[in-house]
Amino acid sequence: MRPAAPALFPLLRSELQGRLLVRSLLGGTEESVADLAAAVGADPGNTAREVARLEQADIVATRRVGRTKLVRANTRAPFYSPLLDLITVVLGPAKVLAEELSKLDGIVSAEIFGSWAARHHGEHGRPPADVDLLIVGSPDRDDLHDATQAAAQRLNRPVNPVVISPRRWKASNDGFIRELHSRPRVRVLPTDESKQA
Repeated sequence: MRPAAPALFPLLRSELQGRLLVRSLLGGTEESVADLAAAVGADPGNTAREVARLEQADIVATRRVGRTKLVRANTRAPFYSPLLDLITVVLGPAKVLAEELSKLDGIVSAEIFGSWAARHHGEHGRPPADVDLLIVGSPDRDDLHDATQAAAQRLNRPVNPVVISPRRWKASNDGFIRELHSRPRVRVLPTDESKQA
């Protein structure tokens, strides 16, 4: 029995297809099918079949180096930019981080800031190289490291967490905090008002 399509984006065939699209389109690198399979935690055979479907649809381009099949996003496809935008909004950093961080205690709120948030809100600029993550709260640092590393692996981008106490987040005399309040942010986890004391 085939796994159901992701609830948030039922146009996709499977969870595997969604993970491959996130890794290929957002990652911006060329990877072997075996590396893709390892990165998304899937069987190499299933990954190869899904890559073949994506290649047939012109979503990814492949080339062979010896016996290795390398895969990258097909940036020349006429639908590349809209598809990239759609995958970013529906399955991108906010969703991936929400899945990884929801397992942790001690987080009052989590938001993406910096260039990812700016692009999400329509500001033009170069594609982001990494994901800046604001955590308000006091999660276990080791657990947070593990969660952000898992997200970085899925996104094929570094994730840079900044942890701030609820008291500091409310402070108005901190220049860094004022800057964060004034710039675009994308919510990852909802604010837990009961923990902001």
